Amino acid sequence: MDALTKGMDFLIKHWAPYPRRFPSVFPVVSTDFIVKKTNRVEWTFESCNFSLILRGGGDFIRAGRVWPVRAPCVLTQWPGEPLSYGPSGEHANWDECYVIYAGGLRGRLAEAGYIREDCPVWPIRNLPAVWEHLRELHQLTRSPTPAVLADRVDRVWERILLETLLTPAPADDAESMIHRAMASLRENLTKPFNMDLLATGLGVSVPTFRRRWLAVVKTPPARYLQELRMQEASRMLVETRLPVKQIARDVGYDDEFYFSRRFRAHTGMPPSDYRRAFLLNPARG
Repeated sequence: MDALTKGMDFLIKHWAPYPRRFPSVFPVVSTDFIVKKTNRVEWTFESCNFSLILRGGGDFIRAGRVWPVRAPCVLTQWPGEPLSYGPSGEHANWDECYVIYAGGLRGRLAEAGYIREDCPVWPIRNLPAVWEHLRELHQLTRSPTPAVLADRVDRVWERILLETLLTPAPADDAESMIHRAMASLRENLTKPFNMDLLATGLGVSVPTFRRRWLAVVKTPPARYLQELRMQEASRMLVETRLPVKQIARDVGYDDEFYFSRRFRAHTGMPPSDYRRAFLLNPARG
């Protein structure tokens, strides 16, 4: 990690003054990289901030509750609450990259899933991808023409936050098993859903399969299969000229009218209207 952080100095740190040609919903105010941070922060912020802790550890205290901080992870700070955080215990310092957004974006950031008041600290799920974007950000901050790069900085930071939450390839057997189950459902859209067969094929009991599935996917398997069918039907309606009856059969519905009802419930539009609205290259006929 020391090799990665070496030389990661940001020459341009404050981005708010620069114009945006293509405004993002999350415009960055400021950003910086601090190597071997030792001081503890005791502050009530007026902004929304995200601190990526890339090496070291400590603690984060909010409303009397203590969250352990172990790199790599993300700390969130939002307006109006006294917070206390910093290196502690066995860690004399940590490496931190942070971004500051305007306090007025709190609601929008929460709607996007980037702020959860019950979870102000979370582990970075995909560190290699985060580092890839941090290196890009580093190059942007060293540009002699920052005014033309502010749009990119906004987008890079949103990708960084997204990658902290997205899970990379399965890291353990249980998660790998669920990803195999998801692939099996995608490959067998036309077959009736049978949880017993799915669990047996993976070598586990139905209760174990259900528990592990919900821990990874959140959506129940039968509903997940239905969503896969609707996604594939949507794609086929837009990308092909196949009759709706054929598409219904291809995604597992023998009854065209039942399929149409399910499709409308899922998308808010009947299949024929969906096709007219989104058909690719309609002029080709």
